Amino acid sequence: MKTIAILQPMFIPYLGYFEQMALTDLFVYLDDVQYTRKDWRNRNRVKTANGWIWLTVPVKKCPRDTLLGDVVINYEQDWVRRHLKTLEVAYKKAPFFHPLYDEIKDILESGITNLVQLDVVLLQCLRKHLKITTPERFSSSVPRRATNKNERIMEICRYFDADLLYDGKSAAEFIDRDLFAARGLEVIFQDYAHAHYPQQFDGFIPNLSAVDVIFNTGPEARNIMLDRGDPLAKMRTRNGFRRNTKQ
Repeated sequence: MKTIAILQPMFIPYLGYFEQMALTDLFVYLDDVQYTRKDWRNRNRVKTANGWIWLTVPVKKCPRDTLLGDVVINYEQDWVRRHLKTLEVAYKKAPFFHPLYDEIKDILESGITNLVQLDVVLLQCLRKHLKITTPERFSSSVPRRATNKNERIMEICRYFDADLLYDGKSAAEFIDRDLFAARGLEVIFQDYAHAHYPQQFDGFIPNLSAVDVIFNTGPEARNIMLDRGDPLAKMRTRNGFRRNTKQ
């Protein structure tokens, strides 16, 4: 059994995104779909002394049908300096502020103009700190013949010889599991339960960007991410295959 996760690239996403990446055999960046405004592609949340706030990467105006992979970052706004200052003020006293902050600073100051490229470079930085080694691919590399969401996802699964799709909870709104089963594909929907961990400032806020847990817990971040165990284990055992998620 080969497991796969297919997700749009996101800007410094929460731990649940990385859990899907860590528990599957292949992670596919869904970069050839329509860009959605005011979404997780170009923004995420971090914690400050006054509660959580958005870090948003501004993008240039584009037609509604623009593909995510074609979205261009807008540097007319001084967002890089603001992002870095926010991270510094919020996390400079965190026990593992360095080296992650320095790596993020180098990436944000590199002048990357494509949103997907920026997201992926940051994702690769964070997954390194979470000790994730799952191979990555892009959906734009898969020839398209499908005409709807379900067919396209199955097309990607078949292209990479995957048998089991691990998808987000919201995907249950449109994925037809019976149709997938008829094509020999099993689907498990994620129901991520966020573990508590030490944070800066009072009160615990779940589902923040993964930078929060890495700044605060460093090498323990991976164990926190996988605290609830492997929701795919039962399916793997049934099919005579077990994948080791501990490193």
